[in-house]
Amino acid sequence: MVFCLTPPQAIQVNPEEVNALIQDLAIAAGVIFVLYIFFFFILRLWFRRLRNDLPLVSLNVSRLPSVIVAIAISLKIALSQLEFLKTYPWVQNILSGAIALAVTFWVARLFTEVIAYALKKFAEQSEAMWDDVLIPILENTLPILIYLVGGLVTIQSFGVDLTGLWLAIGGISFILGFALKDILSNFTSGLVLLIDTPFRFGDVIALPDGSRAVIKKIGLRVTEMYVIDTHCQTYLPNGNFESQSIVNLSRPTSHYYYSLNIPLKADVDPARAIVLMEAVVLAHPDTLGEIDRKLEYIDKFYGFSGLTDNVDGKREAGRKRLITEKAVNIQLNKIEESFDLLAQKINLLEQGGLDLDEIRSIQGDFVDICTNVGLEVQAERVGRRTRQARLEEMTEEMGADKLIGLIRAWYGAWLTDPDLIREDKETLPQEWEQKLSLLKLKLNKLFRKLNNPSGEETRLDDAIETIRTWLREDFKSSRNEWQDPKVWVNEVALGGRSLEIKFFVDDIKLEHCLRGNRIQSEINRDLNWQLRQAYLYT
Repeated sequence: MVFCLTPPQAIQVNPEEVNALIQDLAIAAGVIFVLYIFFFFILRLWFRRLRNDLPLVSLNVSRLPSVIVAIAISLKIALSQLEFLKTYPWVQNILSGAIALAVTFWVARLFTEVIAYALKKFAEQSEAMWDDVLIPILENTLPILIYLVGGLVTIQSFGVDLTGLWLAIGGISFILGFALKDILSNFTSGLVLLIDTPFRFGDVIALPDGSRAVIKKIGLRVTEMYVIDTHCQTYLPNGNFESQSIVNLSRPTSHYYYSLNIPLKADVDPARAIVLMEAVVLAHPDTLGEIDRKLEYIDKFYGFSGLTDNVDGKREAGRKRLITEKAVNIQLNKIEESFDLLAQKINLLEQGGLDLDEIRSIQGDFVDICTNVGLEVQAERVGRRTRQARLEEMTEEMGADKLIGLIRAWYGAWLTDPDLIREDKETLPQEWEQKLSLLKLKLNKLFRKLNNPSGEETRLDDAIETIRTWLREDFKSSRNEWQDPKVWVNEVALGGRSLEIKFFVDDIKLEHCLRGNRIQSEINRDLNWQLRQAYLYT
């Protein structure tokens, strides 16, 4: 038996193709080098001047993946011109797989280090809850999906047929979706709760059974709540939670109505008792009402029943807080009136459009309002020539008598309240600093719109009205008459009567959500003591 070994076919290389390949690779290398210098050196220097670091982070994340993708695409295009390599498709497959892997890694890092970070910053400056729940969900799930899809595309780029696998994944997804419909329903309900934002984390709600709870976390499947009355955690599936009728005690404000029924003697003049009861409630530092009357009554009617061991300290802290709040309300009322006048002025001038002088007049009035808020116009250099103006907070000395400085002095005086606990001294400044950040953000947005109306001249008064409404409803109102204590006369059996008094407390979320109960108890004790001293109590 004779074996004949056939020598392998020699690879025929065309010198002209090789020369063309070298020229193409040289041109591609030159283009990649120029683009690399432009993006990662020249453009980087410009990005370093920006206030926002996201463009700079995007460049850092993109450096290695973009170079790999550019080199792989250049090789793929250049090598496709060689005839002899067409018999070796695995070369092109390897390059396609490298491109898929680099793009997958690139997209995943851009999401986790740029997009997710930007969403967090946006959520911190808004009243949404994305930074607490939705962003962690996206951070944990989307990178996995990106790597999974990218890995499958990479495998398919190597020439592996994944049609059967894609069909199997689709079938498995359908089966899992049907089997886990309850879990998916709760997950969807959780997203709906986050998007609609009927609750904020830390809000106090009344459950259908009458108990009160604090929203702690809206998870993938369940909502976690702290039940105040029983001092325990409870977990309610999002689907059930969404379908229930829930009363949010913390919205629109964290003030809450408490009521007390006080029995009177049959021959007592109700008008005399009503005046005394209103005075006792207003005298308590932690109730709401007209500040001048509260300051008048605090020394006459507060603490004489022996409420606490530190009545003098509580009275002094309350007086200090009321005085600073009065200054806040005066400044806030001045700002609200200025916004009203500005809205009326814009409404009058916008008929037929605004000319340049009218726009400048409106801008001047708005800057005056921002000055009362505690903001001033500052210009920052963007590039070499252009300058971008924005509103920045004044120095502490210049802004001490402005709204922002007065707000900080107010909650600083509030922190001296001896009834506050340690967590209150952290959450109270955090809550008000978040409101101040939102105020500065909204005013800057309106400032940019006034500087460049760009076709929205006839809607500037609507923008003014929006921020004015936000100030009154979501920031702080300068005065709400409906928050004053109210007294109703109720007839009872045997010819007697009782008086029901209702009053608001300042913030039911403080003192581990027990502040309202303490205030109600103290007022009840003070009312009984004062009415007995006046011989009005049965």
